[in-house]
Amino acid sequence: MDAQTAQAIELIRSRMPIQELVGRYVTLKPSGKGTWKGLCPFHQEKTPSFQVNEAKGLCYCFGCKNGGDIFAFLQKIEGIEFREALERLAQETGVELPQYKGRSSARKETLQVLELTQAYFRSCLGGEALQYLQARGLTPESIEQFGLGYAPASWDGLLKYLHGQGVSPQEALEAGVLMEREGRFLDRFRNRITFPIQDPLGRIVAFTARALTKDDNPKYLNSPETALFKKSLLLYGYPQARPAIRERGRAVVVEGLFDVIALHQMGFGEAVAVLGSSLSAEQAHLLKRADAAELYLAFDADEAGRKATLQSLNLEIARSFVVYAVLLEGGKDPGDLLLVPDGKDRFAKALDSALPEVEYRFEVAASGLDLRRPEHKQKVLEALKPRLISSEPFDRVVEKLKAKVIGALELSPRALEDYLAKERSSSAGRMARTPRRPDSSAHLGLNRPDLTEKRLLRELDVIALLYSVPEEEFVEWALYVEDHTWPPEGSLLADFMQAARSEQGKNRILKHFEQRGEGARLIDVLMKSPSFERANLEAHLTVAMARLREVYYEMRLDKLKTQLKSTTDLDEIRALTKDIQEVLQAIEAERRVYKR
Repeated sequence: MDAQTAQAIELIRSRMPIQELVGRYVTLKPSGKGTWKGLCPFHQEKTPSFQVNEAKGLCYCFGCKNGGDIFAFLQKIEGIEFREALERLAQETGVELPQYKGRSSARKETLQVLELTQAYFRSCLGGEALQYLQARGLTPESIEQFGLGYAPASWDGLLKYLHGQGVSPQEALEAGVLMEREGRFLDRFRNRITFPIQDPLGRIVAFTARALTKDDNPKYLNSPETALFKKSLLLYGYPQARPAIRERGRAVVVEGLFDVIALHQMGFGEAVAVLGSSLSAEQAHLLKRADAAELYLAFDADEAGRKATLQSLNLEIARSFVVYAVLLEGGKDPGDLLLVPDGKDRFAKALDSALPEVEYRFEVAASGLDLRRPEHKQKVLEALKPRLISSEPFDRVVEKLKAKVIGALELSPRALEDYLAKERSSSAGRMARTPRRPDSSAHLGLNRPDLTEKRLLRELDVIALLYSVPEEEFVEWALYVEDHTWPPEGSLLADFMQAARSEQGKNRILKHFEQRGEGARLIDVLMKSPSFERANLEAHLTVAMARLREVYYEMRLDKLKTQLKSTTDLDEIRALTKDIQEVLQAIEAERRVYKR
């Protein structure tokens, strides 16, 4: 991150008080000088544990451990990435972002082209196209909410319209709404219902268009993928569904765009659609950021739908949710229920009777097999084996799936465990040929758990002080700390210093440690650490670094004592004894620094 960008970030922070931003989403009440409290927006609670500190520019929930600065809060509450939060706050506060200047300009132009295209499609909706939507049961409110439109059959209707708006054919081509054939620019979508695809911020980034005639293939035509549009990163209907997902704690995932609109119209506002064949890891992360705890996968009942459901279940992140498979009677799509008088009740019933992951996995594995035959039992075990062998010590799905297999296949628990042990052994044999990553704790001498925890706390104290430094001085102070503490390889502080040297900026480093698992502890220390005058930073750092060096020496002492106990060589004993005396003297020297 260059100095100009760091200054821009600090300017955004100065213009956007954190209590103002958080106050848009949380009812805050004063709880002391420069602090406010409210009910946490990230989990259900009756007693406020969410605190905002104006001086530190941080918010934090002492219950669920969620929080951060204005950028982190906006990312979590809106389910967006750092860059999007930065651009959004920069635009709101009137701050220009230097390193985004050229790209932001192009990005804005593309977004403007897509907005103009949407206006054109909306203005053309009528006649046969509107009658088609009405015949599918859609209300004017639903058509408006999801911005449905119509691309006329003309080859150059949109081309001429955009030209009149000052958009060149090349710009429209790059936005994905025109195509080029033999040197001519043509409308990409013709005689089709148009569905605008939105990113998590609600901005139109692409279109999907449905043919109105049977002979027009493909049935659904998508915009080409661009810098703005990646199918695996987006969910159709996500901006509209996010409030309901957060409120209800669940998401209903379907395949079709019409299915989403129909479900919203019937009152299931938590419905979203994948833009590919199955749920992707990135799409699942979007739902996680919207606080979904349960996923209801309502894919088609055919073979492709079963495959999509299993692919979604096999995602690593899917283990973060309680997952159900929704099966509609007669193999209907959710969108078909709009034309059925009791369609809403039918879907509600389908949700209530949705198969838990374990039941669905077993049902698919056993489909068409005679479970009385040994060879068919073997086929079921082979199909379920990847999920039955889990590296997690407490995997609730695995335990329930084992119980299901034992009962349905009439196996003894011992027989199943023997089978799985054999498979694990075979897998371990393959893994043995892969070099293992060395244990980072070995060279640190982490023999005592209490020292490990003490070291972590002291490192967090130092990092918390660094976070009080302005963005433009952050790297300089970080290097100063590194030169005066010499953090051992593999420690939290060493990792922090490596991230600081890469000039990612304070917020991105905080995000890095959230992914590592220490983000909540770091914010907790930041919120609890006392405020002090900026001029006293060096004095506070001197004390904090002395306490930290003391722990590093204690860890060295612990390692030397362990070596001393394990040797009988006199020369080595003398050398180790001398080293121990020197380390004890160093410890006393550090204690004098912070006790004076």
